[in-house]
Amino acid sequence: MHNICVISINVTHMKKAVAFYCDILGFQISTVYDEDYIIGLKHEHIPLILNKVDTVTKVDYPHEAQVVLGIQTNDLKASIADFKARGIEVLFDTPQACPPGTYSAIRDPFGNVIELLEFAGD
Repeated sequence: MHNICVISINVTHMKKAVAFYCDILGFQISTVYDEDYIIGLKHEHIPLILNKVDTVTKVDYPHEAQVVLGIQTNDLKASIADFKARGIEVLFDTPQACPPGTYSAIRDPFGNVIELLEFAGD
């Protein structure tokens, strides 16, 4: 059996990545391995790493194979409005139904998709 031990988020500009993931999403830096190439973010279970790469991507979400991060919100409508007000690309303006509740999605400045999930009963 294999266990996931880290999730790397590929970004092309580390300062923009820190601004997005810390200032917008609320993560905090845990470890600076190399300020230009690898920065760890605080996370309870599986470490998140910002990893500098050369090229931005823009996959055709949700139609192409990809890994998608999911973050939980207790008020999806408010989260959608907040991200739109901050100029973040929101992929669904209204909550979409899914088996565990509702979701929307945003795109980070590097083309990575992040789903916003509000679980039923939250």
